[in-house]
Amino acid sequence: MVNFVKRDKNDIFNRPILGFVFKNKKFLLGLRIAVALLFFYAVFYGFMNPAKENIFTGAVFWVLFWPLFMLLTLPTFGRIFCGICPHGFLGKYITSLGLKKTMPKWMQNRYIGIFLLIFGWWGTYYLFPDFLTSPLGTAGLFAGMTAVAFVVYYMYKDMSYCKYICPIGTMCRAYDKLSFTKLETYTESCKECTTFECASSCPYHLKPFSFAAKNHTDDCTLCMECANACEAVKFTLTKPAHILEKKFKALNAEVWAFILILAAIPVSMTFAHGLERSAIAQDMIWNKTAVLLGMSEYGVGFAFIYAIVLSVFFAVFGLWLASLVLKKDFNTTFSTLGYAFAPLFILGSLGHTLEMFFIKDYATLIQGFAQAFGFAADVAPLAKRGDAWLHYFGFLRWIGVVWTLILLYKRLKLIDSTRMRKIFGYFFASLLVIFFIGINIYRGYVFNVYGVKAAGHSHHMGGQSIAQRPSFVKSASQPADDNSEVLDFKRMIKTTDLIYFTCSDPGANSQGSHGGGMHGGNPMAVPTQKVWLVYGENFGQNTCIGKPDGELSLYDTFNKEATLSTAIQNNCASYSFKMPHNGYYNLFFNSSKVEEDTLHYKSAKLEFLNGNHGLADVYEPRKSQPFIGDKNKIDLIRVRDKKEDSFFYTHSSGDLLRFKALLNNKPLANAEIKVSVDTGWTKDLKTDKEGIAAFNIIKDYFPKWSEFDKRHKGMLLISLSYDDNSSGILNGVNYSKTKYTLTYPLSFYPNENEYKSYKDGLIIAMLTLLLASFIAYRFRRNRTKPFSEVRYDEK
Repeated sequence: MVNFVKRDKNDIFNRPILGFVFKNKKFLLGLRIAVALLFFYAVFYGFMNPAKENIFTGAVFWVLFWPLFMLLTLPTFGRIFCGICPHGFLGKYITSLGLKKTMPKWMQNRYIGIFLLIFGWWGTYYLFPDFLTSPLGTAGLFAGMTAVAFVVYYMYKDMSYCKYICPIGTMCRAYDKLSFTKLETYTESCKECTTFECASSCPYHLKPFSFAAKNHTDDCTLCMECANACEAVKFTLTKPAHILEKKFKALNAEVWAFILILAAIPVSMTFAHGLERSAIAQDMIWNKTAVLLGMSEYGVGFAFIYAIVLSVFFAVFGLWLASLVLKKDFNTTFSTLGYAFAPLFILGSLGHTLEMFFIKDYATLIQGFAQAFGFAADVAPLAKRGDAWLHYFGFLRWIGVVWTLILLYKRLKLIDSTRMRKIFGYFFASLLVIFFIGINIYRGYVFNVYGVKAAGHSHHMGGQSIAQRPSFVKSASQPADDNSEVLDFKRMIKTTDLIYFTCSDPGANSQGSHGGGMHGGNPMAVPTQKVWLVYGENFGQNTCIGKPDGELSLYDTFNKEATLSTAIQNNCASYSFKMPHNGYYNLFFNSSKVEEDTLHYKSAKLEFLNGNHGLADVYEPRKSQPFIGDKNKIDLIRVRDKKEDSFFYTHSSGDLLRFKALLNNKPLANAEIKVSVDTGWTKDLKTDKEGIAAFNIIKDYFPKWSEFDKRHKGMLLISLSYDDNSSGILNGVNYSKTKYTLTYPLSFYPNENEYKSYKDGLIIAMLTLLLASFIAYRFRRNRTKPFSEVRYDEK
């Protein structure tokens, strides 16, 4: 055992912060306990909350652990996930108390783990996606894996589960070779060692002092037990994929892991999630096969099968041809050149993973943890699909291709053959890479030429109008006949469209005018508010409605029906109402239409708070009470907060809003609510048994420090929907079920105090980080500075 060693500059253990993270025994123990608690809590939470509203369980397993953490760490620091894995952490203690038997030879097969990963995991995902993506399915999967792991740990020694049974064990061992780190020992310090503490402390019974000579770390999981047992162990920074440029003991199972994981994830997703969204998806071979076999609902599953078959064919056939050209046996060629395929999956998937993190997964993670731990943290995605800068992540795929071709060239040097044979062998061995390039180019070609599949699915409602339309002609430039109005086919309202009120003129942008707002003129005039009724597939896609087929009603601050004025300009109707008093004015639009045996009852609601200093009204709690009318079958009541104590209250980002859904003036449970913000952020909720749903207004306004505008107005739309089996007759048409929808728009402003606190907090955090770094640097320098020689003159 070595107690002190002078470490190299590239030794991570020599770095103050990284050395603490990777080597400090107490920190590693605390981290493993925290990860284990998170793991088991996510499983428990999935069993306790099996409905789809549970986003925490999926966020932990299908976002945080995989793919985010795994894909970021494997090509960088290596298999550090194995070092903090709850199974391995607890398995070490279970093994020490167990039977310690030797695992049977038939179980010492790394293909078991690969099979479970590819077919048990990904095969299930493509064939039955709803099972694995559901909270209950996810919790059941990982609970079952945990039970199997603990049984194997108890029965067999040497952490055999991690080596052979774990679905990601062989995968992590294989892709660890891409990392820019390596664990080994200071050879000179080990020459005189007789205790071999690094080996005796290893729970896997490995010999770290032999790693450098073998150019391989075997099944090392970077648990760092050896580093804590002996100071001669080092964890160094090195060139990425340094192991793959030299000879080492190869495992065919690792090469198969490269091929099958590439097929199961990047290739399958190119088929199932890429080309499946194109306008010619029905012509793809996997869909044609599914239809031919009468299994059209399993088209995505057949895409997975074709991805496996094609990838294996091009990989094996190419390496077989290369072995013939090189005059080497197939096994040698396969194990030598097959390792070059390592970067294809990692970088081919990393770009997509990072893109999804900014588009969706970041918000899912934050909201999932907020849901599970009971704090409010509604956040918006960091980017929107289609943002130009996101396309840069796509370059990672091509970097992976180039890296693979470079590694293939270097691995080919390890085979003894003539130059001409190596040239042809290089081409044949690259067939899998050529196939991967081809499907990515083909995907781009398909979308450029044929475009994206039309929105919606076959089971969606039809696209007929729910508004009364006069006769019309198709082109606005063509004159109408018989006094008919000139309309555009694009303006037909579908049953799936949202109908809602807006205070901004939907035609303002096209006409170059400023739209909406309150009107008054002289100070003594009665304030007037002007609104428009619009529709669109999504919030923000607002097209004005000219003549709505439905009933409009307005209620003043005294809950009495008031007069509503209508004006139509350019086939766009606007509605104005006077506001002689301060308080809440409620405007409703209700329509009913039967289509495909379903009654579509649509309602739009606008709750407008008038606050005018020129009016003599005195604020009373009575005037803040929500209005509940008799004409509306479905309604959404905003539960007032105690701080709403004036006519001039405005909502701010971060505020908690509570709503109560009513059906026939009774609490409506299990109704679906979708919150949409004009920035693109959405949140799905369900009402509880009392009809209540609550959420925090998103904080999504982050300008430059000097450009904060406290008058920056954000808009959100709450959409309420509920289906039931009520039947009846409307205008002579029978229906057997009813679909209720209601919209409720609301404006809010940025919270200036929170914005400033974020700025101050960021500055304090940066200063604290700088101070901590300076202290760590000084401490490190003083610790390594040699002592000065002191001499005493005894005379």
